[in-house]
Amino acid sequence: MFAVSDKTALSLLKWGEFCILFLLALPVIVILYQDKGITLGDFFLIQGLFGLMNLLFQIPSGYMSDIFSRKKVMLVGAILWFCALTWLFFAYGFWQILLAEATMGISTAMFNGTKESYAYDLLKRMKRQDHFLKEYGSITVYGTFSTFLAVLLGGWLYAGMGDWILILSAVVAFLGILCVLFLPELREVHNKLKNANPLKDLANVVKSAVKHPELKWLMLFPAMFGAFTLVMMWILQPTMETAGVPVSLFGIFVGINMFMRILFAKYAHKIQDIFGLKNVIYMCVFAVVLAVAMVFGALLAGAENLWIVYICCAILAIIPASIKLNQLMFNTLMHHKIKSQERATVLSVSAMYGRFFSAGMMMLMKPLLDGWGIEWTMAIVLMMFTMILYPLRKVLSMR
Repeated sequence: MFAVSDKTALSLLKWGEFCILFLLALPVIVILYQDKGITLGDFFLIQGLFGLMNLLFQIPSGYMSDIFSRKKVMLVGAILWFCALTWLFFAYGFWQILLAEATMGISTAMFNGTKESYAYDLLKRMKRQDHFLKEYGSITVYGTFSTFLAVLLGGWLYAGMGDWILILSAVVAFLGILCVLFLPELREVHNKLKNANPLKDLANVVKSAVKHPELKWLMLFPAMFGAFTLVMMWILQPTMETAGVPVSLFGIFVGINMFMRILFAKYAHKIQDIFGLKNVIYMCVFAVVLAVAMVFGALLAGAENLWIVYICCAILAIIPASIKLNQLMFNTLMHHKIKSQERATVLSVSAMYGRFFSAGMMMLMKPLLDGWGIEWTMAIVLMMFTMILYPLRKVLSMR
């Protein structure tokens, strides 16, 4: 195997992120699955099972990367992703699609905490861990831009290629496997079992993270913030429909959201340097309140004042992108408080916090929207958002 420098390894991480997240089927996934015999109800059930598999493998994959190998865990994840995309091309019917999505759920779990842990420990080996926010922001830009590009191209290519866009994505994903394959090992960070029983050792790491006087708040706040910002993103389309905006323009506002995600990831370190960490946190919290106000603004303006609706929807599209900024800042804080030998496991616990709160909010939205409508739902969401003030106070009291 060719030896690569640590600097080259950072570039490989960036391009690996780009290749893995280049999913051309994303903008047409419902149509593509329906052509493969999947009903709309089946689609949502499959997505739920995808999330469940991702949730179940979060902590085990992080723990394996801590005691075994960050690189090898990512390599297995990349291979599983490639195999799932290839299988999707041939798959037909509920169970075959479910198998592919379950494999993708396991694959994404293997990347979540492991990739970020690898990046931090690589920078630590280079004595550049203080630049983590900037460097990992750059890695995130590659992934977000890849998704953005895939969303722009996916619908157009599907019209001419059909299911073959899955094979094209698989080819690009194979390049991602090669990027991971040539990454150097970080042998110095591998953990040694403190107990003969790996399950007991894993439980102890998780328990110490959950009970840590600072880590528990650094995990809880972004998890809650992410859940509420996710609601703001998903409320955009029904708000546009109710306000009389053509649904065909929804893609433009999603494009605005993804473009702002790229900017927030790219310049997260500069934003923090200019405004200061605490002020950025305050602005993120205010942004969610502003997003709720934009929903009411768009609905009150209505079809007779579409220019106001467009402004409100543009702001509503921009604000959820702040989740990238929030995640990068808080994960950077956590990295400075985690031992290298437990890093991926703790980050996996943090990711589970995020999925738990996001799933809970999404499930709550259905009965609220069906029974109360958008206006009352947003009023209830705003009242619920006050719960974030407690972990916010704990975070701001830290040094």
